[in-house]
Amino acid sequence: MNNLTGEAAAFNSQIRERVAHGHVPDLRRVRDCDWFYANPWRRKAYAALDFGYLFERVNEAILAYAPRSGDRLRVLEVGSGPGWLSLELARAGHDVTGIDLANDAVAVAREFADSDPWKAERGPLRYLVDDFLATRALAASSFDAVVFVGALHHFPDQGAVGQRVAELLRPGGIVVAHEPTRDRVTEGLAEFGLLVRVLLAAGGGWFDQLPVPGTAAEKERLIAKLKRDIEFVDEGGDKVQSPNDNEAGYAAMHAMLSAGFDTILVEDTFAFFHEVIGGLRFDEATNEKLARYLRDADASLVKSGILPAYEFLFVGRRRG
Repeated sequence: MNNLTGEAAAFNSQIRERVAHGHVPDLRRVRDCDWFYANPWRRKAYAALDFGYLFERVNEAILAYAPRSGDRLRVLEVGSGPGWLSLELARAGHDVTGIDLANDAVAVAREFADSDPWKAERGPLRYLVDDFLATRALAASSFDAVVFVGALHHFPDQGAVGQRVAELLRPGGIVVAHEPTRDRVTEGLAEFGLLVRVLLAAGGGWFDQLPVPGTAAEKERLIAKLKRDIEFVDEGGDKVQSPNDNEAGYAAMHAMLSAGFDTILVEDTFAFFHEVIGGLRFDEATNEKLARYLRDADASLVKSGILPAYEFLFVGRRRG
């Protein structure tokens, strides 16, 4: 499926609703926002632990591996949405272009870029509303790095994406991708996630009054529901976020990246914390400490092989 109009409409609707309820998609200016009930954007501290961490990993990869062809590294973020990552990359000194289908999301990105108090200190930043695969606004061999964070899995034709990325990268340029792989969410992982939530709820520290399962049937029902929630599908298996969500799973993304680029780094990252920390409801100091512990424990459990990851990081270099 390749419903670009539907994709744009879904994310336009999402950002309009979020901004109307106080969401600030800027890691330096983000405010606590009680409208979110389980999203990491609910608290500034959670956003730093999650999205701030992603920025750090992406920026570290760019600085370590992208070939420097000028005073600034030229970076393209595909699926830049409301711009929090592109903005932070520009603040890190890069020359950044963000591209997205959703015009309302790009309008929000431009608004925060224009009002950025650190505007004079950052690198150049521009946004395009366009189709990454078809636009003529991006010149071949013009970027040192192309970045996907939560966007690559929306592309049904992974081969076309790989060809387009290679075309846009300068010789030696890199692709950086950090993506969810919801096709790797197992029933075992969902049961672990349910266990975490039930224990939090029993201690009064979860946003929902989640019951302790009293029967095997109730446990299976709760596991199945949580698995659907993590996968962003309804009871019928239909997508609930956007038409192209989860169009590519781990196998398709990894195959394209590893076949089309020389692998520098591939790493499974997380399994559960992203969906949990926004739902914490202890006192704020405890919430913040627990959120950090959950993130770090998640990474450790994935690294040791105890939990199966459903997110991964890939860094690869353009061949030739």
